[in-house]
Amino acid sequence: MFIFPKTIVIAAVLAVLSLGLTSCDKNYMDDETKMLDKRVVLEDGVADDVEVSNAVIKALHDESKLSQFMINVETRKGDVTLRGDVDTEEQRKLAEQVTLSTAGAHTVNNEIRVRQ
Repeated sequence: MFIFPKTIVIAAVLAVLSLGLTSCDKNYMDDETKMLDKRVVLEDGVADDVEVSNAVIKALHDESKLSQFMINVETRKGDVTLRGDVDTEEQRKLAEQVTLSTAGAHTVNNEIRVRQ
């Protein structure tokens, strides 16, 4: 009977486990950096959640009625969540409209509060 050294057995087990885990999440290889990059597949192509968040942040900052407010933006699979405080309900709704008009943003969970 042949006994494998522990390191070979451990390496084999880890290799099998890592192969099984690679299909658990969708990752895309960035051709330039050769690094895995989490992306969201959309009907019309590929959009990166970080890029969507950055675009929303820029759009909110470019809107003169919203630029003075600190609005937190989080994006997951194109669903954008807004958090922060504004002075009026009009500003709260405007932030949602600006976000919805941003490429890659599919839905908006508007958790912005109006200061009292």
